[in-house]
Amino acid sequence: MVFLLILAFIMIVLIDLRELLKTDHRIKTMLIYFFLLSVGFTISLLQIIDRAPTSPTVIIEKVVNSILGGLK
Repeated sequence: MVFLLILAFIMIVLIDLRELLKTDHRIKTMLIYFFLLSVGFTISLLQIIDRAPTSPTVIIEKVVNSILGGLK
């Protein structure tokens, strides 16, 4: 399954690379593109190996509780 994920992301890059090279701000565009692609790959990989990342709601609850806990 991991092999298929890697293959899918390679295909995405190959499809998008031609258009990315035509942009005026190539360096900025490529940096943002590959950052977002690597975040997506990491999250997908974690889900495939059953190590899903922490839900944002859990993090928000911890922050809110720490702030409200300090006010009491």
